[in-house]
Amino acid sequence: DKVRTRAALMLITELAPGGWLDGLAVHDGRGRAANEPSLREDPAPAVTGADVDEAEAAEDGSYVCRVSGGVRFETLAEFRAHCKSDWYRFNVKRKARSLQPVSEAEFETMVEQGDELGDISGSDTSDVEAEEEERVASRERQQPVVWFRHEDSGLYLSLWRCVLRGSDLSTPDARMAGLRETAARSGHWLVILSRGGHFAALVARVSQAKNPSTPSALRERKRQAPGARAGEHVHMLAHKTLHRYVTRRKAGGRQSVADGAKTIKSVGSSLRRHNETMLTEEIRACLEGWRAEWVDTADLIFVSAPGPANSASLFGGGKAAPLSKGDPRVRGVPFITNRPTLGEASRVLGRLAHVAVVDEDPFPAARGDTTAEAGAPAAAEARGLLPPAAAQSASSNEPQSLRPDPQTEEAPASEQPPSELHEAAEAGDAARVAALLSEGADPTVRHPAFRMKVAYDLAQQQEVRNAFRRHMAHAPDAWDWKSAKVPSPLTDELEAAKAEKAKAKERERKKRREKEKKEAKAKLEAEARQAAEDLRAACVQDDTDVLATSIARAEGLDVSVVDAKARLAELRKQQEDFANPEARRRREAAARAAALEKRLGIHSSASPLEPAASAPEGPSGASTRCDWCGKPLPPSPFTKHVFSYCSIECVQAHAKTL
Repeated sequence: DKVRTRAALMLITELAPGGWLDGLAVHDGRGRAANEPSLREDPAPAVTGADVDEAEAAEDGSYVCRVSGGVRFETLAEFRAHCKSDWYRFNVKRKARSLQPVSEAEFETMVEQGDELGDISGSDTSDVEAEEEERVASRERQQPVVWFRHEDSGLYLSLWRCVLRGSDLSTPDARMAGLRETAARSGHWLVILSRGGHFAALVARVSQAKNPSTPSALRERKRQAPGARAGEHVHMLAHKTLHRYVTRRKAGGRQSVADGAKTIKSVGSSLRRHNETMLTEEIRACLEGWRAEWVDTADLIFVSAPGPANSASLFGGGKAAPLSKGDPRVRGVPFITNRPTLGEASRVLGRLAHVAVVDEDPFPAARGDTTAEAGAPAAAEARGLLPPAAAQSASSNEPQSLRPDPQTEEAPASEQPPSELHEAAEAGDAARVAALLSEGADPTVRHPAFRMKVAYDLAQQQEVRNAFRRHMAHAPDAWDWKSAKVPSPLTDELEAAKAEKAKAKERERKKRREKEKKEAKAKLEAEARQAAEDLRAACVQDDTDVLATSIARAEGLDVSVVDAKARLAELRKQQEDFANPEARRRREAAARAAALEKRLGIHSSASPLEPAASAPEGPSGASTRCDWCGKPLPPSPFTKHVFSYCSIECVQAHAKTL
């Protein structure tokens, strides 16, 4: 994709027969055209490799077999005969196990001594080669871009693999046939984007260019404005955008995904579930309305719907699904897309419809460019990805099969770098780390025994890290401290400033704690004063419940409650005297007598049934206590007949006894 960003662009419709299309051949980086025979097509064992072909053509026309350790053959027939030998098959099995190849003399010696060579028959070799062929083919299928070479101009063209027609594009012939079929069709494309509650669908046709591009025009366009025609000649025929609130803000994920983990019953979750259902129905209705005119007649359908919920709205539902994954026209979008909008759908289609053209071979290995390969190990060593010994071996001209495998062969103990600094840093011994650094220990060493880490990476304690930083301040030019991953020097002035800053923070914390203590004490005193005032007010009243609550609160604040408790005992005694059965019976008798006198019209100032323990009267002569429980009456008491009650429960209890 980095190569495509430096390329000039042309429309895919410009690749018409009689022009560009007739001079194109598939370019796969193996240094041969699509119509040239491949060693894999021969019945003899195939020549395969992870990065380059095992059969390397030398400048003098000979062939080199890397499987057998760089053996040279004068002709291709000799090399093919070698591929049928037991020696070659034995080295193929060793390479599959990441072992070094053996020479022909060593192999003959092993045969004479009767060593166990395993099964090196032709059938086993065929199985190994079949697995290698499948692995290479799988790797080719994963590449999103297909490269072609124009023989007449020497330019290299790249197209997205998904725009080529055909289901199997594993062979060069199939890719060429797919390109010819795509270029010959002039129908419309359908782009569908769905993600995060947003949906965008676009039907467009890529028109024919009035002035087809020529090699010279493409080179001039690349120099002036690379990629300038990315949005031209794409005509919209129909479009539709939808949006529903289906994802919780700042939480991510759709509501249906969250419902699978736990049960959510909030109002927002219900709204999101409803919106998911409505969005699916709207998407299906849109595509169903387009089916006859645009969906069924589209040449290609590009879909970007990540996630099971987005995919289900397009492919779920069996036969009623708007799209089918088995449809050969349905392709995925091979690059990252933004939020689904009409502009994004137009950008996606425009990018798919253009061909990138470069004048340099995108595969350095195919054109014999070894500069990048030679510089890669050094760059890896600078980034700490390879040890110095491995980088030196990788940058040498020795064949890959003859180099020692770092995964299967360990370096001798005498060649291991010193590990004292790493051990001290991992153990947290700051004094020993400082002593080793003063003695000249290298902090930039990446030790194999410590997962190729520098000593600073192993330091977990702050004091150990400060030891590295102090030495960096004393010897700033002694080592490459950036490679040692030491962030910054720690001088005496910085330490003194840090200590002073810590003392200032401690003083601030002390002042803040003292202030908080004073505020808490003042708050407690204010609460005690308020509790004393509430207690005095409760003693004046006749409500025992309010007085008991005030006493409990005052006791928690160390307020004197002796007088309040005496008042509470007095009120409870009065309440008990008023509510005892004998006093209640006398009050009931007096009430009945008063009612009888009222019916007979007798007005008596005194009644012989006057109770001995009557209820206290208020200023207007009415009772101030409940006729059932004896508690003080509220401002609006309950009344029944001539009785007054403090609550409905007292009314009901007294009615049962009457």
